[in-house]
Amino acid sequence: MRACIECLPCLARNAIDLARKSAQGDPDLEQRIAAGGMRILAEVAETGYPLPPPCYARKLIDHALLVGDGAVPDPWAPEKKISTELALKLMTKLDEIPGWDPDSFESRLRLSVAGNILDFAIYADLDMADAMETIREAFTKPLDTATVAKLKEKMDAAENIFWIFDNCGEAVFDRLLIEPYRKKMTLAVRGKPAFNDITVAELEESGYGPDFARAVVSNDDGVPGVVPETCGQTFAEAFAASDLVIAKGQANFETLSDRKDHPIAFLFLAKCPVVVREVNATPRSIQVILRNMS
Repeated sequence: MRACIECLPCLARNAIDLARKSAQGDPDLEQRIAAGGMRILAEVAETGYPLPPPCYARKLIDHALLVGDGAVPDPWAPEKKISTELALKLMTKLDEIPGWDPDSFESRLRLSVAGNILDFAIYADLDMADAMETIREAFTKPLDTATVAKLKEKMDAAENIFWIFDNCGEAVFDRLLIEPYRKKMTLAVRGKPAFNDITVAELEESGYGPDFARAVVSNDDGVPGVVPETCGQTFAEAFAASDLVIAKGQANFETLSDRKDHPIAFLFLAKCPVVVREVNATPRSIQVILRNMS
């Protein structure tokens, strides 16, 4: 999915947020990072947007880390911690949600997708009440039951499932959907800090111990998504060897939606206006999109 002019305001907000987080109160450094980010976006606007939006986000991240000279190696570390702690608290309140059934595949799927709201790159002021309301809403939103049934059928039949994580916090909810399939799961994380996305460093605190799944791989990349050309060999080989890929979150959809060579299930909340239009959806709707499956 290519970026477009409507992506620029969101990327500009990312650039300013990066400047603030990376500068740690140094106004001169903040100005230099922000100015450089705006120059990058001006160049992006002249290219005709040939790449998916997360690729341009990575340019902003690389610039901020370079200008900051590594003083803040992970600008989102505090938010990752908050996201994970919030999700763990929410997990204790699931019985308060009408419709929640831990034995139901559809119920666990709804929860996993609802966790996609724990995205501080978009919802910077998210709190417990907002997150709980979003989860409640997820159990009332329309969902194509035939598509859900087909996904369950594919997951049951697959011998090797490749699960690509998205945000911290969200990954806590994913665990309940992954659990029955964990012995045939390879879990994939980002290789470098990329917004609120989970890396190996946050897996255990999210409930994924060293023996939880068949394997864990890093994409060796810092794009907040998956760009096959820039991922590491181990990631690429594990992706190719799988029977089924499950990609969580909008950014993974943005970077992988054009692939025609592998069965992929995309699970996300449609939060961004550009993605909403791309999938012909309503805002904050639950998306279960199956590609390259008979």
